[in-house]
Order: sequence, then structure tokens, then C-alpha cells
Amino acid sequence: MIKISAIQPISNAVSLGYPFIEAILSVLPIVDEFLINDGGSKDKTSFYLKKLKKTFPDKIRLFNKPFYPCVFWEAIDECIEFLISQANGDWLVEVQGDEIWHESNISKAKQTIGKASEEGYNSIRTICHWVRFERIDPYEYRNVRIVRKLKNLRSYDCGDDFQIGPHGEAAKGFTVSNVPPELVTDLTWFNLSGVVFPGNALKRAEKIATFFAKEEKERQQTWQDFKSRPLSKQEPDAEVIKQLPALVQGLAKFDKYKVRNELFDKQYLKKLTGLSY
Repeated sequence: MIKISAIQPISNAVSLGYPFIEAILSVLPIVDEFLINDGGSKDKTSFYLKKLKKTFPDKIRLFNKPFYPCVFWEAIDECIEFLISQANGDWLVEVQGDEIWHESNISKAKQTIGKASEEGYNSIRTICHWVRFERIDPYEYRNVRIVRKLKNLRSYDCGDDFQIGPHGEAAKGFTVSNVPPELVTDLTWFNLSGVVFPGNALKRAEKIATFFAKEEKERQQTWQDFKSRPLSKQEPDAEVIKQLPALVQGLAKFDKYKVRNELFDKQYLKKLTGLSY
């Protein structure tokens, strides 16, 4: 019987607008443990993580490896590799703070991990859909968020790039990752980018540009754009909301990310998602 570990590095998720509790809960039913590192939060992130551990004491494992200023996500990648070293699972599911799996798809993900394990694959490539509450962007890309736990597994670019051996070239529409052999699948999940919560967007962009990725030009430009053209909350689209995971549908009404107390109620979660917690 294979074991599955999930991992997430996070810091100041509440004030920066990462729906991290929903992200964790979206995969919790299929994993044996979920390792979360709080890199030094100054808001209520650690409070909610401790509350989550109290709700799920047998699955949630908390760590406090501090983040440090870096030029291209090095602190995050070091943290991911640390969590990998602490994980007990045969397979790893990386869940970033704004990445949500749909309740109708998560059981298939577990089945796919079993298939990949039996057939000798070392990584699974999935499809990411970018989401705003007013639309689902047609652009999608395929990335690796599920890998076998291997001794020489390395993380780059904030966990967007797992590597064994030298870096390879990314195929069109694919993020770089090199953990062969690789199983390419149609498994999908949703990325709720920072603009979902316009009240958090500027602070989030500034933190990334000045602390985590000082040399990533795209992030610098995003920060400058947000400063010159503040985001305003747009009216959610009812049809888009229906397509999203049940865990995040209730967030559409908020200008800033808010942790809802009902998410710490197992019976509520089961009724909402149809999954066993």
C-alpha cells in the first residue's frame, strides 16, 4: 500500500490573500499526511494552521523553518526540499497556497498515483487552469505537482520545477520539470491567482517582488502595474462559480481573503464536498 504525503510552504497567507486552508483541505482526503511550513507569519496564518492541526491531528504536521530574502525563490525551494526530507510518503503532492483541487477530481488523482507507482513512473504531469471569479482563463499549462519521493529530488522556481539531474527544456505549454519517466495526464486543478482578492493583490505582489523573487522581471512588473492601476473587485460570474471547487465558491463575495470557521467542521466539509474527512 503506497503512502502519499502532501507538502506546502506558506507565510502570511491571510494578509497576502492565499486561500491556503481551502488548498490544504482540497487534497487532505487522499493523503496520509500533510506537511506545512510556516516561514514566519506575522498575521493569523499560524493561528489557523494550529486550528487545522487540532481538527486533523493525525494528518497535519507543522514546521517553522524561517524564510529569508532571496532573488529567485531560493527560500521557498529550500523549504520544499526540507519538507520532502521530512515526509514519510512514497509519493508527494505539492499544493501551493492558491492551488485548489476539485472534489470531483481528487479521487481520480489518487487512482492515478497508484497507476503511476505500479507502472514505474516517477512524476505525474497535470493541467492547471487560471481562475478569477469572473472568468476562467482559456490559457492552461501542464506542470508537475505530483512526484515520487526520490533521494536526489530538487525543487526550483518556487516548486514549479522539480528536477532529477540536469535541467531540460520545457515543451510548448509545459513547465520545466525533469523527473523521468513521466506520466502525462488530464488531471486538472485550479490556480486562484492573487487578483481573485483585489484587496490583497498589491501587498502580495510587493512581498513577492521585494522579498522572494527580486530578480524575476515578470513579478517586478506585476507589482509596478498594481501600484499604477489598483485592482477593483469585479462582479462574480454565476456560471464560473458553479465550475469551481465547492471549497472556494463561498469566497467570491470577499474583497480580501477570509478564513471561514466552518472549514474546521468535518461534518460541514463532508456535506459540502461529498468527501470523507
